Amino acid sequence: MKIKLGVTFEACFPKENRKSIDEYLSGISRDTLLKTGSHFLGFDTEKSKYSDVIAFMNMFFSQGNQNFANEAYQNLLSYVAEADYDISDYEIPYVGSSLLFFEYIFDNISEDVETEKTNEEMERDIFRAYLHLNQVSFTDRGIEQKKADEESGLQFTAAQAILMLQFHNYELINFRTDKVFTCQFLRAVSYFEFLSGIEQCGPLLNAFYKYYGVENYNEYLRRLLGITYSVLMKDKETHTEIHLEDPVHEDFIDKHILSPDDIAAELDFVTLRSRPLYKIEELKYRIISPLFVIEMIYNGLYFRMKLINDELPNDQKVKGLYGLKTYEYSEQYALDTLLREIFGKRYFQKSGKELDELMDGAPDYYIRNGKRAMLFESKDILISKESKTSPDYTVLEAELRLKLFENEKGKPKAVRQLATNIEILLKGKADYDSQFPSKKGIIRPILVVHYRMFNTAGANAILNGWFRDELVKLEENGLDISRVQDLVIIDIDTLMFNKEALQSKKMNLWDILLEYQEDYLRFELSKAKLQPRSEEEGIAMLKSSYKPFSFFVDNKVEKLNLTRTPKELLEKAAPLFPE
Repeated sequence: MKIKLGVTFEACFPKENRKSIDEYLSGISRDTLLKTGSHFLGFDTEKSKYSDVIAFMNMFFSQGNQNFANEAYQNLLSYVAEADYDISDYEIPYVGSSLLFFEYIFDNISEDVETEKTNEEMERDIFRAYLHLNQVSFTDRGIEQKKADEESGLQFTAAQAILMLQFHNYELINFRTDKVFTCQFLRAVSYFEFLSGIEQCGPLLNAFYKYYGVENYNEYLRRLLGITYSVLMKDKETHTEIHLEDPVHEDFIDKHILSPDDIAAELDFVTLRSRPLYKIEELKYRIISPLFVIEMIYNGLYFRMKLINDELPNDQKVKGLYGLKTYEYSEQYALDTLLREIFGKRYFQKSGKELDELMDGAPDYYIRNGKRAMLFESKDILISKESKTSPDYTVLEAELRLKLFENEKGKPKAVRQLATNIEILLKGKADYDSQFPSKKGIIRPILVVHYRMFNTAGANAILNGWFRDELVKLEENGLDISRVQDLVIIDIDTLMFNKEALQSKKMNLWDILLEYQEDYLRFELSKAKLQPRSEEEGIAMLKSSYKPFSFFVDNKVEKLNLTRTPKELLEKAAPLFPE
């Protein structure tokens, strides 16, 4: 989880007035600019060698621009020293700026534009344009955020401050490619299996296969993996191209590309997420975003299904396709299947479907081992792009509360639903488990989410705060809440990616949830096992305590050298490649 400061225009060019992006990029061909944008997006967001400012400048500038680059670097050093930071705390490439750079070029630079500038002039102006976008992403956004904070009068907690700092871009810069790919593939297979078992989805699946020119979902995924393969195998930080030798695959890929008629610029990069590559010429394509190409496998699947479903005759359309995906698939089928696979026949278990037959407002899954019970609430939701990108924290928190606490009509959502079901357990009124020891039972509430954005540092602490407030109300009504544990957010990818480890006897979900609670959610600097040697170290330890459960588990599995899901990945992939 990296947080670096972006190098901005004013840092490198303190005496220059910023011009418009259009002025900087005029006189440079569209193809040159798109290739440059794809090159920036090909950098490794986690451990790029170009995160080092000098390495980036040496890569980007030719010999003829060495004086220009040196002057910009010296200006940056002065800026950094005045800000009381180290140059290692800064980096030039920022994925948000790279996406904005690409969007602007795709939407605004005509194919008729010819290059009129020298190579040295292009380097200087593209560099200025990119730092202009960094200025917008960091400095200008910071000014807007400060203004919003002053108007709201909100006194930020540490968790709120960290969440606001990271939520808008967390999923773009904090991911591991192997985990994203594994889970995207397994979730896509699972979704197709689910739809294939529903009779009313037959016409939709047939129309989907016909549109993409495939016989079944195995062939569709096999051909889609042909696109993602180039991303998975890339070994250099640069743009990635796909060159087809057989034109038979061209039509399939063309249905996944950003076409010249599309408008790329949308909040939160909606268009680029759905069509993350573009066509250079016949049989040649260039990847726009490696991450978006991988996430296209599952995250983009529903939207591709929806476009086809919308065109079907009324008597063949799947009614409530979105609810079918978010509720019946994600919150029931996918979660039930995964937890059954993790826990097998151990413990007392009730699936969401079984619980719904017994009571209204039931948990989405329930497990009890002796006196220890786990309540699962699953939410396949997104935060709107407007709230996600807003510089006003109150806008973000308002939507978080609507989606995860209580909606506009006062209907309980995740946090309140968990509190209500805990109240039922504590009162001994849970019909689904008459054997729960209400006087001695220990309860762990778990919120399962289906998108990585909710792993943003600070989110768990904030939702747990809402949850603890609800428990106080129960205590005021005479219930003993001393054995109710903290709420933990787990994204479904983390459960899926570490399934084999969680199945083993070397890692128990209950135990690691307790460890995360004590070492992170309830972290107190004064009680830390290792006391900080400086104020800076203490601040770093406090920030670290807000890391998500996903980060904690992924690291723990690796430290214990436990196996992950490659076995299942191979099993699910085998039917795609029949002998």
